Formats: sequence, structure tokens, C-alpha cells
Amino acid sequence: MSTTGRPTPDAAALPRVLLVTDADLSPGSRGAGRTLVNLFSRYPADRLLALSANAAAPFTWETAAQVLPAAPRIPGRLTKFARPRIGHVDAAWLAMRPLRGAPRIRAFRPEVVVAVPTHPMGVALAEQCRAFAPLVTYLMDDWLAFEPGVPLAFDTQRRGRELLRTSAAWLSISPYLLASTREFAGADRPAHVVHNPVPLGDGEPAALGAPRTETFRVAYAGSVWPMHWDAVAAVAQGVQRLRGAGADIEFVLFTDRFFWGRHESDWRRWGVVDGGLVPYAELGTALGGCDLLLVASSFESSQAHMSRSSIQTKVTDYMAAGRPILACGPADAASNRFLREHGCALFAEDPAPGAIDGALKAAVAARDEGPQMARRAWDVVRSEHELVAVTDRLYAFLADAASGHRPG
Repeated sequence: MSTTGRPTPDAAALPRVLLVTDADLSPGSRGAGRTLVNLFSRYPADRLLALSANAAAPFTWETAAQVLPAAPRIPGRLTKFARPRIGHVDAAWLAMRPLRGAPRIRAFRPEVVVAVPTHPMGVALAEQCRAFAPLVTYLMDDWLAFEPGVPLAFDTQRRGRELLRTSAAWLSISPYLLASTREFAGADRPAHVVHNPVPLGDGEPAALGAPRTETFRVAYAGSVWPMHWDAVAAVAQGVQRLRGAGADIEFVLFTDRFFWGRHESDWRRWGVVDGGLVPYAELGTALGGCDLLLVASSFESSQAHMSRSSIQTKVTDYMAAGRPILACGPADAASNRFLREHGCALFAEDPAPGAIDGALKAAVAARDEGPQMARRAWDVVRSEHELVAVTDRLYAFLADAASGHRPG
């Protein structure tokens, strides 16, 4: 048994994993990085080595496994100048240079390489590492097929397609993304769909006990990238309009200083409450102090490929918090489809102000019914997305890929 109280996998049955990514694996990671930290949180530290092109590396992450640095060390002003002219020079530089950490990787003797590219640098890094062991590529967004960069310095689409074709197996964040990946690659591989797993405590979340009775709080937690922005903004403005009409309601944003500062004038103009960045271990408690948890997927056509493919990390985190969820975004967004299939959310799928206001009014009116909807979400996350069950399935899949067996 581990110190966290979760059963420890049999280390002898697990392959030595080299995890290669450009995602942030640091203690404050969110999104793709947080999903990876959760997925490998039970993996024996001596059988896991990470290589990260993120500038935050090196460090020892939450599992005590080592993270080696692989960032290209190119001044940001140079990459900013070059990208619109010749493309991703940082990825090209990584691809041309000797692999940082290669002696440490060879000494580690990986038995399977798990590549998680979220940026061209991740593709370049995975290319350099695929010779060490069978490659398993994990996509969390449908970004490769739509990468807009100039391909002169680094042809991300061509090289990403080749990476998928040379993989022994694939991991995908959703079945919708998996279908798109097959189309983009023009190939198929043994695949496993794996969402963000949720570490659950011994009992139910306290929030399931009863609805709140104070100011109605709509909350959003996490990053605010373009794939979220317009949907978050639509709900924040809707809350402002309802408050202006006399409703006792507020919008709380739990995010870091970058995303607060990026749109600070808008947040302040709309009366958004700055909830700060909540440590992951405390997120459930913070969300339990709210009434409605926002999952936001962009309505913009430029972000359609992202909305349609990615079941966001926050979805399962919200489902474990014990409060109702509002999914704001197009009906075909992956997160909306997932929540609709499980019958555990309210929806705002029309960006028109009147429609957003109507969805918020309905949520306020149904406040007393909130625990019933939240319980459906809790039952789903407990039965299908609990951390031990999800990671056991993942580790078995990786063991099959390492051994040369067709993963099941």
C-alpha cells in the first residue's frame, strides 16, 4: 500500500516508461500536464523517467520520479520573430541538436516510450526518443491536423503524421479525437481512450449533502485559452446582466496570474471575483463552496477542432466535486457530448445573450435540485473514472505495448 492509501501496482509487472512531452509537469500543472501527473501518480518512481521540453523542467514531480530538461534554450524574442516567417525554429533546433539527457535515458533502459506532444516541440522530442523502445503516442487535442505554423523550419503536420504511423499504439483523450486521429494519420493502431482520472477520498464530497443558500456562485477553474475564452466570457457577462437585474449571483474565476492578467480589464468590467489559483489538492473543497461549475468550449469556428475533440481535464474534476455542472459550448463539443451521454449537466449551447441568460436563470431556479444532478455525476466518476481503476487499465495497456503484444 502506498503512502497515499491507494494500492501500489506490482512494480515487477510494469515496464520502465520514458514519458516525453512538452506539457507542464510541475507541481502547479493544469490541463494536459495535470492529467499526466494524475495518470502516473501510482507508477513506481524508479520505473518512470520524464523528458520535458517545458521550460519548468528539471524537477522531481509529485511521484518522486525525475523530470529531465529538454527545452531548446532559444531566446523567446527569436522564436517570436521567426515563427510567422519560417515557422517553429524551437522545434527545428530540438530536432537538429543531440538529445539532452541521452546518457541518463540509455542508463534507464526504457521499455516503452509514451510521447505526449501538445506543441511542435513535443513532436521533435518524440522523434528523437522513438528509437529507445516501442512508441505509444497520446493526443489530448486535435491540434496536429490543424497546426497553422509555416512548415519551412519544421513541418509539424508531416512529421506528426509520421510519428503516429511509427507508433506501436495510441492513447486518446476521447473517442471523438481517436476517430479524427485515424483520419489524419491515414492509419490505425491499437488504441485506448483515457480521460483525466480523479483521486477520490474515502467518503462522498460534503457538497452532495445539500444546496448552498448564500449568493449563487458560478465558478470556472483552470486556464482560459482561446478554446475556452468566448464561452467563459459569455457566461461571465450573463452573470453580470442577471446581477444588474437584481439577482444575487456572482462569477468566480479560479486561475493563475497569467490568465487573470491577460483579460483583467474584462474580468473587472464584468464584476468577476478573483478566486486565485487553487492547489489541486484543495480544488474539490473550493468548488464545493460554489453552486454551478462551468465547463467552457469555444463557439468560434477557428476553435471547432479543439472543442470537438478534447474532453477537458476539469470535467471529471468537477464531477467529483459534488456540485452541478453547466456545459457552455456547441452541442458537438466533446465535453458537452460526454456530459450529455451521462445525463449529469445543464447546457448552454447557444451563445446568444438571451439564451445564456435563460440557462443561468434555469440553473438558479433549479438550485434545490442541484444535489440530485451532482449525484449522477458523482456516481459516474466513482464507477468509471476513479484514479486506481483508470490507471490500472492504462498500465496494463502500456505493459502490452512494451512486450510487443497487441494492447487490449
